[in-house]
Amino acid sequence: MNFGIKFIIKTSTLYGILAAVFSLIGLSLVDLPLSLTIVGSPLEVSGISVEHVVGHIVWGLMIGIVTFKIKYFLIAGFFPLILDSDHLIQFLGIEVVPRMAHSILFALIAVFIMMLIFGKKDYLLGGISFAAVLSHISFDILIGGGSTFPLFTPFIIGVTTFQGFDWVFIQIIAVILVGIIVIISQRKKMKEEFRI
Repeated sequence: MNFGIKFIIKTSTLYGILAAVFSLIGLSLVDLPLSLTIVGSPLEVSGISVEHVVGHIVWGLMIGIVTFKIKYFLIAGFFPLILDSDHLIQFLGIEVVPRMAHSILFALIAVFIMMLIFGKKDYLLGGISFAAVLSHISFDILIGGGSTFPLFTPFIIGVTTFQGFDWVFIQIIAVILVGIIVIISQRKKMKEEFRI
């Protein structure tokens, strides 16, 4: 059985590359008053654990399940985990604003590039690319009891703080976003089949 393994590998690889490259913006923002610059290996300062890895995958699978398609279900599980490739820049041992891919701008750029490369009408891929950022943020808030993100950087210089049950609302938004895209895609498909 082939569940689109090449598609899953290619999209996941590109998503990780995009997140890592996007994190370079954090180098240019170090001197700005973000109050969130760090230095050090992400293995030491970012708190990677089994719970962190498994949690991001499970949270992503929650948004992917509404697609009812195995390949999208799987990439939805991988994307939130892969998003943390934006921490790779920390291995350089220089001061940097972390989590740059944990932002709305990255989510929008990811939608555009993923759909441009893998299919302009692949709205599910675009939706998952965006929703994966929300899902990732949701789990970070849950596991940390709260967290801060450069959510609107570089348009608004500063960090956005989430705490308490904010993770629930963000995860629900992610699931609804993908669900709406599934419904719209199904309606378009039915209209096209009806015309034939």
